[in-house]
Amino acid sequence: MPFSLLKSNVVKMHLKPWRILIVDDEIDIHTVTKMALKRFELEERGVEFLSAFSSKEAKQVIEENDDIALIFLDVVMETDDAGLLVAKWLREEKKNVLTRIILRTGQPGQAPEEDVIMNYDINDYKQKTELDRTKLFTAVVTALRAYRDLIKIDKSRIYERAYRLGLQQVIESTADLLQEKTLQNFFNGLLQQVVSLIHVDQKGALVKPIDGAGAICCANDYQIIAECGNISVKDGLRPKAIELLDEARRVKGSVFEGEHYVAYFPSNSDKESLLYLKGNQIEQLTDVNVQLLNLFSNSIGIAFDNLLLNEEIIKTQEDLINRLGNAVESRSKESGNHIKRMSEFCFILAHELGLSDNDCDVLKQATPMHDVGKISIPDSILLKSGRLTDDEMMIMKQHSELGFDILAGSERPILNAAAIIAQQHHEKFDGTGYPAGLKGEEIHMFARIVAVADVFDALIHKRCYKQPWALDNILALFKKETNKHFDPDVIAAFNRRLPEILEINSKLTQSDCL
Repeated sequence: MPFSLLKSNVVKMHLKPWRILIVDDEIDIHTVTKMALKRFELEERGVEFLSAFSSKEAKQVIEENDDIALIFLDVVMETDDAGLLVAKWLREEKKNVLTRIILRTGQPGQAPEEDVIMNYDINDYKQKTELDRTKLFTAVVTALRAYRDLIKIDKSRIYERAYRLGLQQVIESTADLLQEKTLQNFFNGLLQQVVSLIHVDQKGALVKPIDGAGAICCANDYQIIAECGNISVKDGLRPKAIELLDEARRVKGSVFEGEHYVAYFPSNSDKESLLYLKGNQIEQLTDVNVQLLNLFSNSIGIAFDNLLLNEEIIKTQEDLINRLGNAVESRSKESGNHIKRMSEFCFILAHELGLSDNDCDVLKQATPMHDVGKISIPDSILLKSGRLTDDEMMIMKQHSELGFDILAGSERPILNAAAIIAQQHHEKFDGTGYPAGLKGEEIHMFARIVAVADVFDALIHKRCYKQPWALDNILALFKKETNKHFDPDVIAAFNRRLPEILEINSKLTQSDCL
């Protein structure tokens, strides 16, 4: 089967042979040992021989091969205790307690068995003269079985430790993702956490199906939310990735196939979230990796559900704010895209001024409400095409306080921000604005940003009472009014981001007098 919920154990046609290192300065010993064991097989694994003719060569071979199961080790080579020093180096310096050592000597007097067994971590001691083919076979079987069992125990310990550490990481990762407030940040964090969890440096992408009628998703209805490596929003997903994503959604679980992996994050909503990873190391994922990934996938579902609910609330709030803002603007015969342009302008300026991501988002969402107080201004004044009288201007100026009164008192950050903007966006940096004559930094930064965006949009677009201004004239006015009407920092930010602002203005421009 091409798919499975758990990574399947691949049947290996050729098992790795047992590696045996022969360390002896007599070449005949190497030849005889290899001849005696050339047809040796244990648990469907043959043997592979490595040779060294001195202690120096032995150390080099051991350094280059970390899977040597057994060493036949001569005692007397370039020195009387050369073999013993190799054994001591292997155990103490290399910290290798798994490889089995059979000491072979033709001069037992140089290394008495009792002394060697007591003082060195040697697994067996044989005189060369006593090792006939049968005894050699028995010694090798015993040593390799011991090595096999020790490897299993060591892997079990490693597995337990890895699982414990991985479980801690799962808990910490889940806690981190629970703090995310947007889908973009959530998916970016999810991608990073999963790649970290499996310790694989891959190319991958987080995706979710595009919503359809009744949550029906066609084969290609996937939207990339976050990406890394060679996968990009522009290029999209390849057919193989889509095939595996479809299968994961069908079985509602994780899927492995070759170098591909798909994690499925369950949810109670009609939306599904998936992670796709591709990399050569996917096939080498351990059982620990697989278990932790499945555990992580199940635990993250509630975070995804909560985020979707939060996103729905935010979108509903944004939609209501925009609809109310549009209602106010349409009443005053402003462009239908006036508040959209202003929101985008303010977002760009806020980022340029170094405001936090959260503050930038709040400002963008609150800006459409800046003139909500105009809903209480009589049509005779609001829609007047000529110049307003002093009395009429006094009434018009009341829209700032009226807007504040409408919006103030809410516990929601966006509405609080909107109340401040509505009240202060006609204040001037030199203190000559209204309604309170605030000066400099007494004016909230949100209001200082909105003031520039509002004036720019009003001047560059046609109104029923005026023609649009040329860009050069607007920039000249901004220069003249810097430190007077406008905050110099906001004007500087505006000038730096002018190309981007003009591009957005062009995209969102409509006829102003409908």
